[in-house]
Amino acid sequence: MEQPYIYILDPYPQQAPEQTRLYPFFQFLRDGRLTTSRCKKCGTLPWPPRVVCPECMSDELEWADLPREGKIYVYTVQETGLPPGYDPPVVFAVIDLANGVRLLSVIEDSEISEIKNGADVELIVKKVPQDRVMPAFRLKR
Repeated sequence: MEQPYIYILDPYPQQAPEQTRLYPFFQFLRDGRLTTSRCKKCGTLPWPPRVVCPECMSDELEWADLPREGKIYVYTVQETGLPPGYDPPVVFAVIDLANGVRLLSVIEDSEISEIKNGADVELIVKKVPQDRVMPAFRLKR
């Protein structure tokens, strides 16, 4: 019997226009694009996407594509204390993208024994409950 989804422990962001001003990020992700906001005034390219520039406080932002590939800077394997919806073991990694953006992500669809610092990874779109998506990476094939 399938367990009901527990909303009070929901680790995934809401993604509809009426729930977040960052909804275009999730729309682009559904199309296989990894994006973030870029400040039109000072050029800052923050991760994660923002509605206000963390450098100059401008709200004049545009969407910018990020590379779909990167390298694992460092990773860890977590087997206990995971958020709801994650089955152990889960690999969390800091990913360096070619344009200098560094982000935290899960590594999926990969053999844990093959994961190492410096390994090449590529974006995958992870489907999560309630018809939502999240970015994830896998070892490059």
